[in-house]
Amino acid sequence: MSIKKLNDYLKKPDLPIKGDKALTPVLFSDSKGNYLERQIRPGISRVIKFWSEKGRTTKKGVQWLRDNIATKIGQLDNISIYVWLGTCDLTYYNYKTKYVELHPDPSEAIKDTVDNLNEIVKIVQNYPGCKVTLLEVPPISIYHWNKSRDHPDINQFINQDCVLVKHILELNSKIREINQQIQVFPPTLSVDISHNQQKS
Repeated sequence: MSIKKLNDYLKKPDLPIKGDKALTPVLFSDSKGNYLERQIRPGISRVIKFWSEKGRTTKKGVQWLRDNIATKIGQLDNISIYVWLGTCDLTYYNYKTKYVELHPDPSEAIKDTVDNLNEIVKIVQNYPGCKVTLLEVPPISIYHWNKSRDHPDINQFINQDCVLVKHILELNSKIREINQQIQVFPPTLSVDISHNQQKS
C-alpha cells in the first residue's frame, strides 16, 4: 500500500462495527505497541487493547501473563491476543553506553525466545475461549537506532545489523512454525514493513 493510499484511508471516517463481539483484540508487545497506539485513530483504542511495555522480552512477557492474564480476562472477557515480542530478545539496551547492541549469543537468544513464545501459547490456551497469535519480528537496525542517538562510532554496528537480519529471519521462521501448529494465520507485518521501506 502506498503512503498516499494509506493517508486517504486514514482520512475516511470509521464505519460502525456490526454484530456481536466474540473476542477483544489485544496487542501484547514491547515499545513497538506504544508507538503503534500513538499512530492509530482516536476511538480504535476502545476496540483494541494495548498491553505494551518498553524493553519487554519474551521472558518478561511470560511472567507478566502469568501474573495478570486472569485479571485481564475478567475485565475484558475472552481475548484474541496478538503477541509482538522478540525484538528485545535479539538486542539489548546497554544502560552504561545508552545504545542498543546485538545480543552476545543470538543463537541462544533465538532458542530462549522460541521456548518463551511456546510458553505464552500454553498460558493463553489455558483459557478455552481465548485465542493467541504470534506476530513476526519486524526488520530493525541497530545502526540507525544508535545513529539517531548520535553514537560517535556508528560504523561498528553495520556488521551487527547483518547478523541481526539473519537472526530475525530465523526467528520469524520459528514463529511461523508455531502459528502453523496452533492453526492461526497472522498478517506478515515484517514483510509489509520491509516492502514499504524499500519503496521509500
